[in-house]
Amino acid sequence: MKNIKIGVISFEHMHAVSYTTNLLKLPGTQLVGIADADEYRGTQMAARFGTRYYQDYHELLSQDIDGVMICTNNRMHCEVTVDAARAGKHILVEKPFAVDPASAERMLRAAHDNDVRIMNAFPVRFNPNVKQAKQIVDSGKIGRIVSITGINHGKIPCGWFIDPALSGGGGVMDHTVHLADLMRYFTGSEFKNIYCESGDLIHNRHIDDCGIVAAQMESGAIATIDCSWAHHKNYPIWPQVDMEIIGTKGSLNLKAFAQVNHLIDPEGDLLEDIVWNEDGDAGLVREFVDVCRTGREPNASGADGARALEVAVAAYESTRTHARVDVQHIQTAF
Repeated sequence: MKNIKIGVISFEHMHAVSYTTNLLKLPGTQLVGIADADEYRGTQMAARFGTRYYQDYHELLSQDIDGVMICTNNRMHCEVTVDAARAGKHILVEKPFAVDPASAERMLRAAHDNDVRIMNAFPVRFNPNVKQAKQIVDSGKIGRIVSITGINHGKIPCGWFIDPALSGGGGVMDHTVHLADLMRYFTGSEFKNIYCESGDLIHNRHIDDCGIVAAQMESGAIATIDCSWAHHKNYPIWPQVDMEIIGTKGSLNLKAFAQVNHLIDPEGDLLEDIVWNEDGDAGLVREFVDVCRTGREPNASGADGARALEVAVAAYESTRTHARVDVQHIQTAF
């Protein structure tokens, strides 16, 4: 079995720790290095994971590696992805895929022109409960999907996540894409039009933290997405992905993070739900390593990331105009 060499570019995004931890558990893989513009953070992470630190990610890209996991702020996704593609490295980029359609097209074109695979970080696709739900839907047991309601709540993050110049948006950008991707995944259909109301309604941090997206899909199915940063700081869980999928023959209720242990520490004033089943990160990283090994197209491709981004972009336009907006499709084939 070919030994796969991977680099990680930036630990700006919190998921980088989990992805790197899961990478080191896989046989036949090697973490070649970590690049991070923040020297303190980068050296700390390199020491933690027993690898070499590079302040300039271009130096990491010049090494003998098969692929990179990109966990920068959202605004940097395009620049780093294009550079990685030109260096001939396969790419796993954190979600959202990009902050605007033009950047998404540039990233996809760079991957195509340099014959590398590009994957978007949609770990929920690899969550065991979601995988089982997908099998049930594909079996035809609930018939043709006519409606999906989805909730992706979480706590408000900090730092660059609430700086629109670096994040591209708030809760609508951060959380719509996960459910939009799953809805496409389950229905096999693209989104047709969007109506959304969103705003800074909860935390007063001058960025959208609450939103409801109502959508019609090209298949005729209707869908809603609650993408709010609605969990207060003492809420016991961070991740929440719940869906009700209604078909012509039956319905399916999905709770992606249902397997939890309740941790209560009254002395530390701590109440926390700890997911004990595989949350999806391990499956995501396994998929990326196999893509690097085989060169095949990934599940949760860059094109999938671009399609989910379309929904968030349309949602913001609908919020601005208070009108229904047709989804403008990003070019994904070159």
